[in-house]
Amino acid sequence: MVAEGDRVAIVLQDDPDPDAMSSAIALRALLGRNKLTTPIFAFKPVTRPENRTMMHLLEIAVSDPAPGELQNFDKIAMVDVEPPYFEDKLPRADIVIDHHPGYQTGLAAFEDIRVGYGATATIMTEYLLSAGEHISERLATALLYGIRSDTLALSRRVTEADIEAFTHLYPLANYNLLKLIDRPELPVSFAHVLARVMRRMEVRDGLVAIHLGPVERDDLIVQMADFCLQFEGVEMAAVSGKLDRKLAIAVRTHGIGRANAGETVKRLFGEIGSAGGHRNMAKAVIPLTAWRNREKTTRDKAIEARLRELFAAAMAGADETAAALARDGA
Repeated sequence: MVAEGDRVAIVLQDDPDPDAMSSAIALRALLGRNKLTTPIFAFKPVTRPENRTMMHLLEIAVSDPAPGELQNFDKIAMVDVEPPYFEDKLPRADIVIDHHPGYQTGLAAFEDIRVGYGATATIMTEYLLSAGEHISERLATALLYGIRSDTLALSRRVTEADIEAFTHLYPLANYNLLKLIDRPELPVSFAHVLARVMRRMEVRDGLVAIHLGPVERDDLIVQMADFCLQFEGVEMAAVSGKLDRKLAIAVRTHGIGRANAGETVKRLFGEIGSAGGHRNMAKAVIPLTAWRNREKTTRDKAIEARLRELFAAAMAGADETAAALARDGA
């Protein structure tokens, strides 16, 4: 359905993730196109440091479309996202390739939706293999990282198709680049934050709860939660920080026992912010105004104490008590 002379736009969700970006460059390779004839667009830029590092190292350009620009393309394709996501921002959708559930069919001329797959990058890998296309080191690295990130290193929603694609891409990828993408450089200023908060860190009944105060990037909160979970005796790590007038909270568990990070953050913070995740990893983002309205303060010391109280109640198995504590406020 794509003619040789067609100009094609590939549109991704806001703040695209590795699965979306790798699938986009795979579609472009499948069509035999370049950046000029088939650009990649997103209405909101990539923000996560590891994803920005991926863009830089693998030379993936994602642009913000100018008003009306998409109407000038002969075909509009989207990967790892579905047309309703964009509401009235898109004039139409011609090609949709995705793995998310809940898709309303009949919105594009070509639709390939495989909800059983763990990543759209797996679908695109199958296309490339079926077409006999050469998969370059750069493309293999991107697709491998896309599959790995969306399936949590083949531990979530993984299928035999994901494993087969991963196995094929593995020897083709550049693992030095993957290591660089996995752990973006930390700002030197964060060393001072670490020095301050680590003096306060203690494990109480399997819980570590730490508030970092103001931070430059939200991945610093996530990396701190991952770090705290490695200590002896820690079953759950809850780390928060202030960023852009919001309170971001990252929660990590080992994924065993009763502790469920995703359900816990939904119960504790779902009414005042966005909250959710999986059994072993979850996140909540709460406007500081909403936190202040419920908790009566946004002082750093008080936030840390309150997080410890809420998560301790949740870990003790008193989910209803924890939820009641959250509803009642400080």
